[in-house]
Amino acid sequence: MDESLTPPPAIVDEDNYFDFFLPLPYRVLLLLNFGIWLWYINLKTCSKYSIDFLAVLKISPNEVSSSKLLQRSLQSLYKITSLNVVNYLAYFLIVSNGYYFKLIDWFPFLAIFITFNILFTGASDNDQDEKTPETKRFTSTAIRILKGGIDISIRNNDILLADTFTSYNKVLIDFLVYFSALILGYQVLPSSSDLSMDLSKDHLQMYNLDLILSCYPSLIRFSQCVFEWEQSRRRNKQHLGNAIKYSTSFVPVFINLLIRGGYIEGLKFWYLATFVNSAYSFFWDVTFDWNFVLFNDFLNGKLAKFDSPVLRHRLIYNKFAYFVAIILDLQLRFIWVYRIIFPEILPRADHGILAFVGSSLFVNEFGTFMLEILEILRRWIWVFLKIETEYVKSIQEGTTPTDIELQNVRVA
Repeated sequence: MDESLTPPPAIVDEDNYFDFFLPLPYRVLLLLNFGIWLWYINLKTCSKYSIDFLAVLKISPNEVSSSKLLQRSLQSLYKITSLNVVNYLAYFLIVSNGYYFKLIDWFPFLAIFITFNILFTGASDNDQDEKTPETKRFTSTAIRILKGGIDISIRNNDILLADTFTSYNKVLIDFLVYFSALILGYQVLPSSSDLSMDLSKDHLQMYNLDLILSCYPSLIRFSQCVFEWEQSRRRNKQHLGNAIKYSTSFVPVFINLLIRGGYIEGLKFWYLATFVNSAYSFFWDVTFDWNFVLFNDFLNGKLAKFDSPVLRHRLIYNKFAYFVAIILDLQLRFIWVYRIIFPEILPRADHGILAFVGSSLFVNEFGTFMLEILEILRRWIWVFLKIETEYVKSIQEGTTPTDIELQNVRVA
């Protein structure tokens, strides 16, 4: 603690309430907590619709039942959420009452550390420190995918976590901005003298580290896809196509590097590269991840007809839910279009809340936060249908055209 108590708080400008009430480190914490809750809701919904998610994840029912896993997950969630709320309230009450000391900057890091500690230790049924089967699985999976590996015998398990990580790439950068500023000794949270302080990202942008590190989650999936392609003796072109899909996400980042370096001007090349990535990814979501037949006519070189089927023969949820999922996935894959529609922020008083939010997406920190929430929600929808799709495939007789070859494979 290198600062004493400071004078009474300054008045927060109306436009900067967001930075005070939810500074960047606590946005990271909130999004982490939010994603964990969404994962629990996914599993709870699967249980409600009698989808055997344990079979999809290749977790033996002899190790843990679905009801026991849900119960322990909820216990961990309550513990994580309660501790995070207490942590945030401690920050808010201290700073809003005009006090600040350097130790406060470490509050969010402590909360993030505790969150991951609970995730990696789990909630046991006894007083022993022994890890539960699901905790052991999560820990081993996290370590494996962070190295770019994949266990093909439980590939759904690895892919779900690795793909979720790709949706947290912006959150990862926010955390690195916070943590690096913390290590460098910068002030990272508002104080009574500057309640609207926004944590600068300049120190991470200096060597384009923010752009380079943002590629890491997609690089993991790219590595996994290439590995699976090699293990299929280069016969399974679906793995190669999936690897190409993830490689298209690197092109907009490379163009951003060129723009920052002054080698190209304008965003037309960025828009083109982003369009290719969004279109390819949406096509892949619908056709291969969810096994819908929307693009079957296109793949077969035929003209699509008005009455051509869109979904697949076997469905578990209400049919309307699938159409909503496709529309939302399309909208959120192409959300960058708002950058063209709204080149500047529209005042909320004149244009309404939706126009204000839409015009903020690529302009300020509030917009970045909204983009992060929307991407996590898009991934939540994707996981819903991915688990359902894999379950349907597992109970169907025979094989489907998109089944994965598992012969002659090993663990990465």
